Amino acid sequence: MCTKSSPDNTHNPPVKGVDTVKIIQKQIPQDTSGLNRPTEEVWNDFYTAKNSADSALSRGDYSLLKDYLKKAAFYAMEVSRDDIAAWQLNNIGYYSIEEFKQNTNYNNRMQTVENMRRGPAKIVYIKETKQIFKKHLPILLDATSYLEEAYELDKDFNDNERTEIIYSNLAYIDWVRNFTVQK
Repeated sequence: MCTKSSPDNTHNPPVKGVDTVKIIQKQIPQDTSGLNRPTEEVWNDFYTAKNSADSALSRGDYSLLKDYLKKAAFYAMEVSRDDIAAWQLNNIGYYSIEEFKQNTNYNNRMQTVENMRRGPAKIVYIKETKQIFKKHLPILLDATSYLEEAYELDKDFNDNERTEIIYSNLAYIDWVRNFTVQK
C-alpha cells in the first residue's frame, strides 16, 4: 500500500511486545466518568471519532486526523474489536506516511533520482533528498509505534491482507530510515 517493496511473508518484522491498551490509553485523555458504558454508546463515540477523522482528512489536518484515529482505536478496543482497532492504528501509520510524502515531495524526488544520470549532480541531489527526509523522519518514527501495536493486535486474526498492509507500512518506514543513513 505505502511501500515500494512487497512484504516478505517468510519472516515476521521485528515487533516489540507492547501493551497496546496501556499505550493507547496513555495517549488519549480519558474520561473516567463513563466506565462500563453501554456498548451502543461506545460505538456512537467510535463513529463520532471516525467522522471527525474524515473531516480532519478533508481539511488536510493530519495531526487532528491521527488524534481522532487514536480515539477510534481506543473505542474499538473498549468493545473488544481489536481487529477494527488494528485497522485504525494502521490508518495512523498510513496517513503519517502520506503526510511524510506530501511534506518531502517524495514521489517527485524519488522519480528525479531514478531518472538522473550518474554523476556529481545526482550525488548532490541524493544528499539533499536524504536531508529533507531526515528532517521529516520524526513523522514516520512516531507512526512506527502505532503500526507495531496494529501488528500485535492483528496477529491473532486470520486476515493476511490486513497483516501484509500493516507490514508494508512498517517496511516503508524502515526503508526511509535506512535510506537516510546510507552513505
